[in-house]
Order: sequence, then C-alpha cells, then structure tokens
Amino acid sequence: MVTANERRNRLGENWKLFTISCYIPLTMPARVQIVPTDGSPPREIVIGNTASIGRTAENTICLAGNSRISRQHAVIRCFNGVQYQVMDLGSRNGTYVGDRRVVTPVTLENGAIIHISGTELHFEALDEGDVDGDGIPDVTVATTSAGSNSSLQHVAILVCDIRGFSTASEKLEPDVLARVLGGWFAEAGNLVNQSGGTVDKFIGDAILSYWIEPEEPDASGGACSTALQVAEKFLGVAPKRSWPGLDQPFRVGIAMHFGPVNCGNIGLIAQRDATIIGDAVNTAFRLESVMKDLGQDLIISQDFAAMLNPPRKLIDLGEHQLKGKNQQVRVHALADPLSTEVDV
Repeated sequence: MVTANERRNRLGENWKLFTISCYIPLTMPARVQIVPTDGSPPREIVIGNTASIGRTAENTICLAGNSRISRQHAVIRCFNGVQYQVMDLGSRNGTYVGDRRVVTPVTLENGAIIHISGTELHFEALDEGDVDGDGIPDVTVATTSAGSNSSLQHVAILVCDIRGFSTASEKLEPDVLARVLGGWFAEAGNLVNQSGGTVDKFIGDAILSYWIEPEEPDASGGACSTALQVAEKFLGVAPKRSWPGLDQPFRVGIAMHFGPVNCGNIGLIAQRDATIIGDAVNTAFRLESVMKDLGQDLIISQDFAAMLNPPRKLIDLGEHQLKGKNQQVRVHALADPLSTEVDV
C-alpha cells in the first residue's frame, strides 16, 4: 500500500502551499423558541453550528406528537460562522419562513419565524455573552493560534450541483421543488456521512463536502479514494430520482480537488463539526464551472488524481485557466467509471 508520505511526495512542493494562517469566524450561538399553536407553553433551546428538526427524539429540536411533521423534517445550519440558514429535507408538508416555503436554503434574519405544521420556531441570533456556561459550552474562536480549535488539514473536496435546476425551478410549484431538492440533499448527505466525510454547507442546489486525509491511510486508500467512491454513488443514485411532471432527467455534476484548508471545529461539544476555508475550496468551485464547459458529469484535478490509491485510469482533459488563479489547473475525467448500479 502507498503510504501517506509517498502520496504527498507525488504532489511535491504543492503539499507545502497555503501555510499562511486564515481567520475562521466564530460560530455565534442562536436561540430557538418553540411555540406550539395548540396553546402549549413555549420552550427554548440554544443551538450551535447545526440543529436538526423533526418529530423523533434524535433531533436537536424534537417536535414530537405531530404526525404532519416528518421524522427528519428540516435542519438549521450556520454556514459562514455568522449567518444561519434553514433547509427543508424533503418533508411532505413543508417548512416556511414567514409565508415563504423553503425550497433552497433560506438565510434566517434575527427574529425570523419558521413555521412547521402548526408549530412556530422563533429564531434569535445571540452574542456569546448572552449565553451562560451551562447553555453553550466550549464555543471558542477558531484561529490558527496555539490552543485554538482550527488546524491546517489536507482534504479531498467534492462540489456537486444539480444539472438543469434553474429550468426545473421555473416549471415546478415551490412545494414540489422543495420536496425533490430536500430529498436529494438528505440522501446525498447520508452518503457523505456514512463514508466518514463531512457536509460543509449547502449553497442553492450545490453541496460542498470534504474528507480529511489521514496520516496513515487505512484499507480505503485515503481521503480521495473514499470521496471518489461517494461521487460515483451520487452519479448512481441521482438518475433514480425525477422531476415530477417534467420530461427532464435528474442529473448532477461533480468537481473534485485535493489541497490544504483551514479546518475549524466551531460547534458545540455535542454537535461538533467543522467548516473549511482556503484556496483549495475556491479551486473546487472554479472546477465545477469548467466541468460544465467540458460537458462532463465528473472531473478531478491533477492534485486529486495524484492522491488516488490505487490509481484510476483517467482521460486527460488538459490544463484550464480558472478564474482568479494565476496558474492553470490540469483536469481529468475517469476512463473507467463504475457502473451506475452501485451498491449504496
């Protein structure tokens, strides 16, 4: 088996890039007041980076006793350390902010009211000083200074978006679009989580996920091999979905890159996850635009390809100038894609 150091050597000096510290903003806590419309007393909960909403007990915000609320109904996530978004997870009866149905993730303003099947969730962003130590433990600024919660990590990055989403969104009713999009986000997120990866954020119809490269890879072959397996599962399960009433296939496109990022744990102890920033993230999103121009469903950068263990047969698609990049980036497609009938 190729060791981590041997795979790093394939990248040469590129492995040492991005050593300048970056600032990762603190995820400020937020308070959600749960107000049932049946007259039951309201209750409050302080949330960190991520809070799931549903009728079963494993959710951060458990709305039990209402069959119109899905088991996994929605999720609130802090996507940049400051702003929170709510995203519906394909629920039948929908999630609303004010009178607007949540289709793509909706940014929550302070004082926003989320409506879920007869229950109101009043959202309030908090300053760190507004919460006592028992309410929200271990919230610290994630910087690169000693003792902080951030670190320089080398990660495999996956950016996936839905092909033809704009066209579909113009033709479908918001409730139908919300169920399709939420169902896809939930399935894709589960595949990432089951593989040991992290969904960093949802942006419109796009998903940003990453896998941290281990110091010594296990039998999976390292972060890039695992991420590529998930990407191929995405391509396998997406065509099984459909746009109701439209003669348009449900397709996704994926761009993948490998590189150093600043990775900061910025949530609560019980809800700890991380967000990533850095040039490698920007490169992954720029590659997603190149993927569309090339008419490919999946492309990987040279840096990503160099880390695959075992190597895959590739088609060299040449070097491309990415917006905001001084150097061109070589990209590849798979010459030996797995069958779309993948085992998930």
